[in-house]
Amino acid sequence: MYDILVSILTDKFQVRPGLISPEATPTVLGLDSLFAVELALVLEGDPGLPISFDELAGASTLAEIAQLMQDKQDVPV
Repeated sequence: MYDILVSILTDKFQVRPGLISPEATPTVLGLDSLFAVELALVLEGDPGLPISFDELAGASTLAEIAQLMQDKQDVPV
């Protein structure tokens, strides 16, 4: 899931790959609260992971966001 998140950050949010690490925070990457809203919409569409704004806002690092993605993928529909 981390690789998918990195791809989304570089492709859709134009984050420079050199800034991205599991410990990086959205704030350090220059992403604001609107980022969480936009990311929630992107994740719901493709790869189809329903993660709420509140869940994303509560994640402080990219590793935590990737873990949220993994947890949502593992939930049976």
